[in-house]
Amino acid sequence: MTAPDPLIHCRAAWFGFERPLLGPLDVVIPKGVRWAITGPNGCGKSLFLRGLIDSAVIHSGLVARPRPIRANLLAQEHPRPRPWPLSGWDWFSAMGARPPELSSVRDLLSRRLDRLSGGQWQLLRLAAAVATPHDDGSGDRLVLLDEPGNHLDSNVRTDAMKLIADTAPGNTLLLASHDVAFADAIGAEIVPLATLLPNV
Repeated sequence: MTAPDPLIHCRAAWFGFERPLLGPLDVVIPKGVRWAITGPNGCGKSLFLRGLIDSAVIHSGLVARPRPIRANLLAQEHPRPRPWPLSGWDWFSAMGARPPELSSVRDLLSRRLDRLSGGQWQLLRLAAAVATPHDDGSGDRLVLLDEPGNHLDSNVRTDAMKLIADTAPGNTLLLASHDVAFADAIGAEIVPLATLLPNV
C-alpha cells in the first residue's frame, strides 16, 4: 500500500499496553486525509488512534513518521480540571488554539468549566481539538477524535459536525466512531478498522 505523501506508515504493527492487543496493522496514512475509522464498540478503534502517536505501546512492527507531526487527541473521556475555576478561554489558551467564531462555542468561553453540562464540555473540547493552533512550525497537524459524537446534546450535535467538517484544509483528520451516520455527515471517508488488519 503506497501513498504519494505519507504522514504515518504502519507495517505489521501491534499496539497494546501491558500486552499486544491490536494487530498486525498495515496502513499508510496520507497527509490531508479525512478518515472515519469504524467498527463495533470494543474492536480497538481507540487503541489504534493512541498507537499512532505513541500513547499506547508499540510491541512489534513498524510505525514510521517521515515528517514531524503535531497531534491533537480528543479522548473519549477527559475530567475537567479541578479545583481551579478555569474558563473556556483558559482551556483554549492551554491548548494553544484559537476559538472558532461559532456562537455556541463563543457562548461558553466566559463560563467556568466545572459549570458546563456534559454536552457543553464535549463541544468545547472538540472545538479546541480541531481549532487552528498558533503556528509554531512544529510539524504537520494530525487531529485525532475518539468518538466525538459521544455526550453531545441534540442541540449541539449539528454544531459539532460543523466544527469537524470545517477543520482547516491540509490537516489530517482521523476519527474513531461506531456511528457511521455521524461520519457520513462530516464528509469523512469510511475506513473500517478490520480492513487495516489484513491477516485477521
